[in-house]
Amino acid sequence: MATPLVQPVTREIQIGETTYHVTMHPDRVAIRQKGRRSSVEIPWTELLAFEQRMHATVAPAGPMEGKPKAPSRGLLNEIAQQLRVATAMLATADDTLTQAGALPAALMAQAAADPRHGPVEYEAHWFVEPLLTLTEVASILRVTPRTVQRLGLRTVRIGGEDRFQQSVIREYLRQQVVPESRYSR
Repeated sequence: MATPLVQPVTREIQIGETTYHVTMHPDRVAIRQKGRRSSVEIPWTELLAFEQRMHATVAPAGPMEGKPKAPSRGLLNEIAQQLRVATAMLATADDTLTQAGALPAALMAQAAADPRHGPVEYEAHWFVEPLLTLTEVASILRVTPRTVQRLGLRTVRIGGEDRFQQSVIREYLRQQVVPESRYSR
């Protein structure tokens, strides 16, 4: 199962001595030389029809006045190759994430850009883990809430209240493991 392209994906490719940034949008591909602002944009339909046009007999055209310069065939071939590699890599990543149970593909597709806050930025911890209240942490550790406050655990402030990440609690517990020899008799 492939992951739908719902927001732009940018990759860098090297062609000879020149580096290009290729941005795949849901409706087009944009190519620009690294360090430059202007780019060449190619709709997906045009890119997919490229092979058919390449083999078709083309009558020589007159001078192209006022039209943007089309990218060379070599560049388009390199981009097509990079797109095939990127598609394969995205499919592999999607399969791995789905098998790991990190985030279902259907939910990933819904994480599109927010019109008010802009695009979603994924980081190493791109999923949101449940946050625990002081009382919940005290219950899990079987101590009083005051004892939890004294532990000095990192918190996240939400709506004026402190919340604890489950990963922080797990790490604290790992650090508190007592060697077996201490209580063995």
